[in-house]
Amino acid sequence: MVIEEGKNLADVLNFEIDKNYCREVVMVASGQNLKLGAVVGIVTATGAAKIVSVDPEEEDGSDVAVGVVLENVDATSGAKSAVIVTRIATVVADGIVFPNGATDAQKKKITKDLDARGVVIKKTV
Repeated sequence: MVIEEGKNLADVLNFEIDKNYCREVVMVASGQNLKLGAVVGIVTATGAAKIVSVDPEEEDGSDVAVGVVLENVDATSGAKSAVIVTRIATVVADGIVFPNGATDAQKKKITKDLDARGVVIKKTV
């Protein structure tokens, strides 16, 4: 019998200075279904400041990556709180969930956004 373990926090988060500094509790916008490791942005255009999957095609604030979700979050039926890593951390490249259809150029921009916050995407050795 083979037991397969699902994706867990260690598959995404490699290092953080201090979880009380590096992480934030945020409100995920209604309608979102975010997987562990999803890169997120903040919709700021509406004034609501809700977290959504980063969307390089938008111009409402969600086009700027601000963190990585540290848990699965099903907010399809209503807004829900979640924890993201948003500063001074190293995340595992293979654990990161970029938006569906993101081009290499968009992934580079997302990576730069995170890097500017001190969230560095690294390949495991």
